[in-house]
Amino acid sequence: MPVFMQNDLVLLLLKVYGVLFLLGPIILRATFRFKAKLDPQFVPLESLPVEVGQFMKPRVAAIAGLGFEPVGYINLGTMAGSTQSFMALLNNSKTLEWADVCVVKSPKQMKGYSEFITRCSNDAQVDTNTNATAPVLFPWPAYHVFRFPQIKDAFTLYRVHRMLVQQNTGGSRPELPPKGQELAELKRRLERYGVRQQERGYMYLDPSGEYFRLTWKGAVLGAWRSIWPISLLRSLWMQGQSQTRLRSLGVAQARTT
Repeated sequence: MPVFMQNDLVLLLLKVYGVLFLLGPIILRATFRFKAKLDPQFVPLESLPVEVGQFMKPRVAAIAGLGFEPVGYINLGTMAGSTQSFMALLNNSKTLEWADVCVVKSPKQMKGYSEFITRCSNDAQVDTNTNATAPVLFPWPAYHVFRFPQIKDAFTLYRVHRMLVQQNTGGSRPELPPKGQELAELKRRLERYGVRQQERGYMYLDPSGEYFRLTWKGAVLGAWRSIWPISLLRSLWMQGQSQTRLRSLGVAQARTT
């Protein structure tokens, strides 16, 4: 046996990780649920949890300063697990683009980010955001998602987004839903997630038709990618890739506000 393996602490850590790698997928598969049908609702800002409103307000103002008009604040309800999701939605009728500020709140923590979305069709969409969480399941090939957690202001994020749109949509004309149909379109887009994961074998619709649940393939991938230090390494890799992309676009450093 190698010398380092004779250390009691090392052996204990190996045993713990062995248990995590074995039990993680089992527990995740047994507990994970993603709603198949969502019911997003417009709500007043005052009805949002205080910390959610405080996170959203300055970011909505910054996006509005770029020519986007606020559509409304939305309570997305419980989409997965014990989380609550909220969104501030904006659009730009001149450039036909979408912007939003998303917040996911659980009993233990809150995470949020800003994003710009240009959709030309179901098979051509660019999403540029500040989400610091690396995805754990399958990305849709024609749905180009770029994460830049190091960008701290809306102006830089939108500048980068416009350059990425030019690179990835081939000059296709963007689309926005008709005025008054924004909530219905948001519901349609969000509900695509489970369907697309099912098409790739990561989820399946349970017999009730109410929830998507993880297949063993999805549970193993989701659990293993979420275990430290794998989660940390994936996050560092994602940030390194995004910084390289920023340099290639001529945005070596993000501005701060």
